[in-house]
Amino acid sequence: MFGDRMRPATPFMNAPKVKFGEFELDVAGYELTCCGRPVKLERIPMELLLLLVERDGQLVPRDETFEKLWGKDVFVDVDNSINAAISKIRVALKDDPEGPAFIKTISGKGYRFIAPITTSSVESSTEPKDYPALAVLPAENLSTDAEEGHSSHNEEIRRSGRRWLWPSMAGVLLGAAIAAWSGGGALRRIVNPSPRLVIHSLAVLPLENLTGDASQEYFADGMTDALITDLAQIGTLRVISRTSIMRYKGVRKPLQEIARELGVDGIVEGTVTRSPGRIRITSQLIYAPSDQHLWAHSYERDIGDVVALQADVAQAIAGEVRAALTPELRARLGGGATTSPAAYEDYLRGRYYLNQRTPAGVEKSVEFLQQAVEKDPNFALAYAGLADAFNFTNILGALAPKESSPKAEAAATKALALDPLLAEAHAALGVVKSHYDFDFPSAQSEFLKAIELNPNYSNAHLFYAGAYLTPMGCHKDAIAEMQKALEVDPLSVPLNNMLGQTYLWAEDYEKALQQFQSTIGLDPRFPLAHFFLAGLLEELGRFEEAIQENERGELLLGATPEKAAAWAAEFQEAFRSGGPRGYWHKNLQSTLKARKQAGTRYFEAITLAGAYARAGDKRNAFEWLEKSYEDREGQTITLVRWLPEFKSLRADPRFADLIERMGLPH
Repeated sequence: MFGDRMRPATPFMNAPKVKFGEFELDVAGYELTCCGRPVKLERIPMELLLLLVERDGQLVPRDETFEKLWGKDVFVDVDNSINAAISKIRVALKDDPEGPAFIKTISGKGYRFIAPITTSSVESSTEPKDYPALAVLPAENLSTDAEEGHSSHNEEIRRSGRRWLWPSMAGVLLGAAIAAWSGGGALRRIVNPSPRLVIHSLAVLPLENLTGDASQEYFADGMTDALITDLAQIGTLRVISRTSIMRYKGVRKPLQEIARELGVDGIVEGTVTRSPGRIRITSQLIYAPSDQHLWAHSYERDIGDVVALQADVAQAIAGEVRAALTPELRARLGGGATTSPAAYEDYLRGRYYLNQRTPAGVEKSVEFLQQAVEKDPNFALAYAGLADAFNFTNILGALAPKESSPKAEAAATKALALDPLLAEAHAALGVVKSHYDFDFPSAQSEFLKAIELNPNYSNAHLFYAGAYLTPMGCHKDAIAEMQKALEVDPLSVPLNNMLGQTYLWAEDYEKALQQFQSTIGLDPRFPLAHFFLAGLLEELGRFEEAIQENERGELLLGATPEKAAAWAAEFQEAFRSGGPRGYWHKNLQSTLKARKQAGTRYFEAITLAGAYARAGDKRNAFEWLEKSYEDREGQTITLVRWLPEFKSLRADPRFADLIERMGLPH
């Protein structure tokens, strides 16, 4: 347990109870009271309070606090996590941070507990006594909630007075009490020589479809996705995102190797079986470093109870990895879902197609998610998915922003009206606020709320970086946010590619080059990585290499070798005969041709603006930039100050006017 790892035996910690002001802290019972009434305090803040009280006026450094409460290898925001725990303790103790009576902040150092502390004496009784050393006896967690299991088990011991234990164990307990008083920890070694393993990071591998029907793959993938989404809400646990997980679908690889690649210590794997009217999920939890199986279970329910089933699995896993579930979080597992099996079927299909991240896939996603909300108008998760789908129809060029963004906003707003705590809906709304409304303060608020609700949601970090921090010129913070996204989605090729682009926008060309090369190493068949690398090579003046990368990208997009080679030859000739100027004029001709071939398909105005700017035609560049602004091409126009193709326009007053109209700093 966390408490066992962090608390050595000290006089205060061995005392049954300690008092300060109107408060009493029951160390053995793990309970805080005020004037005899219980004061609610979550597990992490309680552990921190115990640590501060134990030090009795001594400084507790922040780095030591973090290591003792979370451990060395836990991926959480250190400052925010400690600040949040201190804040919750202050609320419980009604302690004013400006004039504290209990906890004093030592700026840049840590915290001290400054209130006088007294210990209560053990009352004499003819009944068997609870010796102080028993305060360090670790209680077995008999529930799936680490916090509830701890308190309920200790309460049972207190009610019984340990009468059943005393006659046969008196000698052992007395000896253990002496050992605990003199050395600390000896009793733990006697009673619990092999403490339960603690898992700090988790990967849920794709659940295997055992139906024998390939058309049911969407259902198995949907169950995997839902389980990841549920577990990701546990802020103390790092949960790997779906994109990285799906790289292991159908792959037979040692679990220890997978764990090393993903940087996790826990692996969940399992199967899904679906028959008419019934669904069965089996799952097992493995501690990867030692390949130790910790838990396995099967769940079977009617198909109408599929949401409750996945919540049961998530709660069981949370209990096994010793993640404390608050009553609120326990209620949220499986929340925002539906009681309509037909609506849930459409939702799973919609998410399945959305995850393909192709124009055709996202259009089918919209179709199924709209059917889901028609069948259940109170299905919050389906509305959040629909908001995502409409945002991606914009990003992938399937729909124009003026057509897709208002629909995304309506769906996200409806989702939040049904469930204000849906991180996905907050993130989707933030995209609309940034890309369509140019309302950056509201966008920031939505992104931060999404991250607060689900720090494991990689898209929230991605959107915050690209739709707020970079447009605002906060490049260092944007890079840090992209790195946070990759902590929970390390094998995502699009995320790795976007980190390279974030370095490029920050004009850190060396790191951008390294990142693009790393992304191509991760998946050489990802076209955008080659196109993004080509853009960087153009900026570095390495045009012949850029032509090669663009040719590779065209081949991966489906161009015939003959067509791609002819395209490359034209650019090579333009560069050889006219240098960079010839290259950019050829690029303009190619862009104009592509726009004509697009026909009715949406073609971004800013692409043409960039081609004109590179060719030195400022008049047409500003004309198309203005059209981009009017068309609300927010995913690119908000970045215009950092796009290399517009460097030649930055000193022009028209450029500053455009930036100011979008509400961006310049």
